[in-house]
Amino acid sequence: MTPKEKFIQEIVDKAGESPEFRANFIANPKSMIEEKLRFKLPENMEIVVLEDSPDKIHIVLPLPKEELSETELLAVSGGGCWDDDTPTPSPY
Repeated sequence: MTPKEKFIQEIVDKAGESPEFRANFIANPKSMIEEKLRFKLPENMEIVVLEDSPDKIHIVLPLPKEELSETELLAVSGGGCWDDDTPTPSPY
């Protein structure tokens, strides 16, 4: 389990144990996460809390994996730069 997954599981567990925590977390998840982490999240970051119900299930999909372009692959493998579309040959 990743640290992120562990952190989220701790929140889910606590929300299952404490109706007061659950209500507060649903009302203002971002500030509660910031308080727990003792870290200010970026202003543009949005935290969305959804509750499953008997007739609704939420499934969170991860971001799609981005594939590197040929130029980016050459830069990574050869140590070059991709400022333009011309691959930089490796000095090795």
